[in-house]
Amino acid sequence: MISMDRHAPPSCEELVARAKTLQPLLCQHAAAGDASRRLPDEVFDRLTEAGLFRLLTPRRLGGYETQLRTVVAVTEALGEADGSAAWLIALGSAHAWMAGLTSERARQEIFGADPDVLIAGRIPRVAAAAESPSAQHVERGVRIGGRWAYASGSHHAKWVLLGATTVDDAGQPIDQLVCLVPVSELRMEDTWHTVGMRSTGSNTWIAEDLFVPEYRTISTRAMSEGRVTPNSDESMYRLPVMPVATLSLLGPLLGLGNAALRLTVDKAPTRPMSDTTYRRKSDSVGVQVQVAEAALRLQTARLHAFHIADELDCCAARGRAVDYVTRARMRAECGHAAQQVIDAINLLVNVHGAESFAQASQMQQYWRDANIAARHAGLNTLVGYEIFGKAVLGVTDRISPIL
Repeated sequence: MISMDRHAPPSCEELVARAKTLQPLLCQHAAAGDASRRLPDEVFDRLTEAGLFRLLTPRRLGGYETQLRTVVAVTEALGEADGSAAWLIALGSAHAWMAGLTSERARQEIFGADPDVLIAGRIPRVAAAAESPSAQHVERGVRIGGRWAYASGSHHAKWVLLGATTVDDAGQPIDQLVCLVPVSELRMEDTWHTVGMRSTGSNTWIAEDLFVPEYRTISTRAMSEGRVTPNSDESMYRLPVMPVATLSLLGPLLGLGNAALRLTVDKAPTRPMSDTTYRRKSDSVGVQVQVAEAALRLQTARLHAFHIADELDCCAARGRAVDYVTRARMRAECGHAAQQVIDAINLLVNVHGAESFAQASQMQQYWRDANIAARHAGLNTLVGYEIFGKAVLGVTDRISPIL
């Protein structure tokens, strides 16, 4: 049974144990979810029963309000069985954290009746006003309209997180807002036709001249700088948005890399190496070197992910601000870590051979899911390096205002 004591949330170890207990179920349904392009209801229900959608929900509203280290560790464990399921927990946690930045009235509306609620959407991004859905200020709120693609978790969500740009009378951008909207006020379009992360159900939401009350909106500029202070003493919600949101993407990738390594290591002693005298791939020095390199790349990625998590957790606990250079470095670290995972999986695919791409092979799904996940804009390696390099060199040009 899940403890409902709001003052004593489960430990990191207990939550990771819950995730590992679910691994056989996730493995069993991974192919079906991939084929249907949505998370199977049974998987969603079991994730909910385990309390895994509560990781970053405010504690006083029934959530766990865990440390970020826990989010990474839990989603890493889930990713070893199903990257898409892990992704929904990771993004759902980041979105619940963002909802924790809203007004008390909004928090009560979103979490009051259901602390397990899944909030679909995507991490806010910077876009030119012409490319971003617009928001027009009106009395007591804004009116928004447009299309929001890549909204992970659409099939099981009750709320959606939407980004929009406020503009003046001349159409010039003023600010970017995050708007929280119940799914009953939106229309979903089935647009998620991809080769990987298929069961995330990251479809498109459509709104037409929709009123969003001001108390359910947040300025992304204020979030970026950690200037959104909730009406409480919950220090977790004083962290800047992009390090928290981008870090959440790494857990599923780490899990997929771990799964690919385990599969390769398990199979190497049982398969011959084609066109050689080796009866076991594991006897080949070339295989040994590639497996070692892959394992070290995964370890490098893991060290970066948990280093960022521990830094942010420390800042939250001590009430310290996260300065711009640190945020820039964290952005670069996240992209670097993601690339290490992709490089590791590519090495493991080389070792595993052409059979990696057999439809019945788990390796091909690991490869597909990881390559889609790592292409998230927040993990763009070169963009992250440029942002960090400019910060280190003191170049004031900021190519990503929301950081």
